[in-house]
Amino acid sequence: MTTPVFSPEVLPYPITIDQLIAPIGSDVEKGQRLFAFKFWYMVEIASSPDESEDGHGKKRVRESIEFFEAPFEGKLMSWNVDVGDEIASPNQAICEIFRPCNHDIVYGGLCTLCGKEVDESEQMGANLAISHTDVNLRVSRKEAADIEKSLKVRLRESKKLVLVVDLDQTVIHCGVDPTIGEWKRDASNPNYETLKDVRSFALEEETILPLLYMGPKPPARKCWYYVKVRPGLREFFERVAPLYEMHIYTMATRAYALEIAKIIDPDGSLFGDRILSRDENGSITQKSLERLFPTDQSMVVVIDDRGDVWNWCPNLIKVIPYNFFVGVGDINSNFLPRQQNTMLQLGRGSRKKTQESDELITDIMDTEKKLQEKIDEEVKRQEEKLSHQIATGEETAAPESKEQLARKIEYSASLEVQQQNRPLATLQKHMHNQRLLVDDDDELFYLKETLAKVHDEYYRALEEKSEQDADMKVLMPTMKSRVFENCHFVFSGLIPLGTNISRADIVLWTDMFGAQSSAEIDENTTHLITRTSGTYKARIAKAFNDKIKVVHPDWVFECLVLWKRVDEQPYELIIEQSATEEELEEYKRNLEKRSNALAESKRDAVIESTKDGPVDLFSAGTSWLNDDEEEEIPESSESSDEEVEENDSQDEEEKADKSSTEDQHPKTATKFESFDQSAKRSLGDTAGSFDNAGDIKRAHLEEPKAEDSDSELEEELLNALDE
Repeated sequence: MTTPVFSPEVLPYPITIDQLIAPIGSDVEKGQRLFAFKFWYMVEIASSPDESEDGHGKKRVRESIEFFEAPFEGKLMSWNVDVGDEIASPNQAICEIFRPCNHDIVYGGLCTLCGKEVDESEQMGANLAISHTDVNLRVSRKEAADIEKSLKVRLRESKKLVLVVDLDQTVIHCGVDPTIGEWKRDASNPNYETLKDVRSFALEEETILPLLYMGPKPPARKCWYYVKVRPGLREFFERVAPLYEMHIYTMATRAYALEIAKIIDPDGSLFGDRILSRDENGSITQKSLERLFPTDQSMVVVIDDRGDVWNWCPNLIKVIPYNFFVGVGDINSNFLPRQQNTMLQLGRGSRKKTQESDELITDIMDTEKKLQEKIDEEVKRQEEKLSHQIATGEETAAPESKEQLARKIEYSASLEVQQQNRPLATLQKHMHNQRLLVDDDDELFYLKETLAKVHDEYYRALEEKSEQDADMKVLMPTMKSRVFENCHFVFSGLIPLGTNISRADIVLWTDMFGAQSSAEIDENTTHLITRTSGTYKARIAKAFNDKIKVVHPDWVFECLVLWKRVDEQPYELIIEQSATEEELEEYKRNLEKRSNALAESKRDAVIESTKDGPVDLFSAGTSWLNDDEEEEIPESSESSDEEVEENDSQDEEEKADKSSTEDQHPKTATKFESFDQSAKRSLGDTAGSFDNAGDIKRAHLEEPKAEDSDSELEEELLNALDE
């Protein structure tokens, strides 16, 4: 079977085939020239020293010819292009080569089929890591597809799906505060009963050393971890295990993941060796289903307390974070994008808490904030060391990037800060010898039934509909969207100031379940979500439209947990005093002004985009590309405002309804970049000869960016009008 050769990403498109060098039927070696192509680039020519200094020199179009090299060896069977053909974009078939071996499975750089040493560029289609434990094993996309096809057949025979399980704050909560161990051994402590089933283990944490440290290696530091299993986990596994083949996917270290697996799966019957950790993930900040299932995720479901690390993929079931050790958070979250500390992360049941509990919640959030500040101080100190090394010209260590080192520093600092500051002991002082740690979480009780429903829906679709309909990426969004269908939310006093509501976790989460959210109450609003009934928007809502339901966030969480819309009545807040008629009229006037300004801004944006539309350099052919003819092109600049949305907080809303936002509005720009003359070289295949093609810059026009959404435009206008 022949293998197609596709145009790689790094070529300076558009290119034109100038000469076909290798004849059909000839044997080609890797790196051998297959064809020559020509392209065009811009160079800046300064007619005077002054023009050169101020960057206003003239620009000229130049032509260049380069060569495309064979990405692998074999016999050239056919050409899919001819002399004079233009290739405008990547991934177009250029030729067909018959290969003696496709190197579909490579281990440690050696092909397991032919034994030849293979680099990444020689694997057909892709170089994919699909093993949980061994990053040395790489397969081609074709081989991965075959493996996943076999997996699908096996799963369907046993009528199962795949469940990818996160650890921290999803099925367990872990802390390193020594106070936990002390309370666990003290029967007189008020938290003793809730700590009886806490498990512990110790890991040796290596000391983080500066780059190029040449001294003796300090001894490893032992760190004790205390693990609380989420209530109902045993029953959860009993219900889910017959329906799903389960995998662990965590951003903790492998050593940590294995210790947790011993606690939640002591005999290995649930997960086996299907454990993927940060050490094998390939990314220290993001999770991806493609890492384990690169070609087919139609039978995969994910449960995780974080949606952002999955980019809110359709296969995700986001769970409410499990926070048993209050004030501790997720000890492995340092390797993930930082989350904002909000009331919403505390989950359900907050409406039943007393005033004393509200004060404790505030103390918990303050404690976590102070811990993070101390961690940031340690990270800053270490980063200053790195900056000093760079400034003094010292060479950095190649195997580990500065980002990876900074993450490790932050993780190490978070352990040290928690151990030294003992946040639990600090919070216990507020309880006056009452119990601080309460284990009343019931998330898994509902989650197991949701997963059973998802499983049944998949096999019902497979039997009654078609193969295409039996796809988790389609079924799960459809099931979710029914929950908040036709609901229009406004959140009051819940989203931190300075947050763009369209990017807030709670908005992204509810959007997955069919809701639409906006910053302002209008004729579409159906629900105002707030913790207290005294906020300005709560008062406006009832005066604006008495059909708007003002509900506590627990209603939202209850719907999200059950995957169905529950009755709002038990969660409705009583509005003792709605807004006055004068306040309402003023609000409506401001709303109308904002709406009009938004419409005008959109019209202006459309007009502006038509003025500066993209220009096709090659629409008139190539005859004008003459070295003797100069095209003077004016410089252009791009400007954008910092994007900030200010959502109402409770205290602010009591005074006024002020919004302050600045959204990005990139200006339409036409930008030319010139090729660096010194970068001319022989161009090769995608992963090999073109690896350094970033040195070559192609002349191009930057397309006008897409028009901002209505909500983002409105947020920017709020600031201007309120001022």
